[in-house]
Amino acid sequence: MRTPRLARRLARALAGAVLALAPIMTGTSATAAPAPESTVAAPSRFETFVVALPTLGVERTLRVYLPRGYTNCEGCRYPVVYFMDGQNVFDAATSYVGEWGADEALDDLLAKHDLAVIAVGVDHGGEARMQELSVWENPEFRPAKGEAFLDDLVGVVKPAIDARYRTRPAAASTTIVGSSMGGLMAHAALLRRPDVFGGAIIFSPSYWFSPAIAEETARTPLRAGQRVYVYAGGQESEAMLPDARAMLDRLRAAPPTMLDKRFAENPLAGHNEAAWRAALPAALCWRFAPICDPR
Repeated sequence: MRTPRLARRLARALAGAVLALAPIMTGTSATAAPAPESTVAAPSRFETFVVALPTLGVERTLRVYLPRGYTNCEGCRYPVVYFMDGQNVFDAATSYVGEWGADEALDDLLAKHDLAVIAVGVDHGGEARMQELSVWENPEFRPAKGEAFLDDLVGVVKPAIDARYRTRPAAASTTIVGSSMGGLMAHAALLRRPDVFGGAIIFSPSYWFSPAIAEETARTPLRAGQRVYVYAGGQESEAMLPDARAMLDRLRAAPPTMLDKRFAENPLAGHNEAAWRAALPAALCWRFAPICDPR
């Protein structure tokens, strides 16, 4: 079991791990390593483009996976699922810790249950990830830049996706997904922008990051009709399962009967992409229920 202190150390290490993948230059030249092979399930339905995030003051890559049949269905419009840590969502070639396999999961859900969505991976900021994905302060990771990230997600990223693709732009058809620190951003988006995000899938959230998360959650009712799915593994930190359960209990709506929420756990799962990959199909089925119910 990881202690919260160890979890913080691992978070710091992961925040800078992407830099360790850069080639080490000696002298004036270096031998380039062969490019890793892409694992995207259907490259013809996978697109990437860069957007400027003016509030955060950076550029960021968006990775978009379209459902099968998108090109031939000109009258169709689709819900959108926004994934944090976009490098890790679709392609092992861009991930430094393994991929979620969201493309394979979505293709399978479409084939079995006719669930068709547009999936958007929003890249993380490498060393800045810990600051960018939290709206709440932590003295070890100051300054928090999550508010700027959320402003750009709502004000730049979502409008760009809605303009470029045939989306259903309403909050009821817009979901945010994240794990670990990305889970904090999904949590914040659900609380602070219910006009934009009607659903959130929150995996292994880093609720240890700040006591302000629990405080804001307890005093902020969600909008009626919002849906939230929280998942945690039993082989993460000792505090992960009880913290996640307690935070879900704090989430409420006005009136309270109008909030749909679900807690899921895997006692054998750790804090990694393999666990989140395994948990994703069930979470998506619940978010878009009853589409996966037997017919």
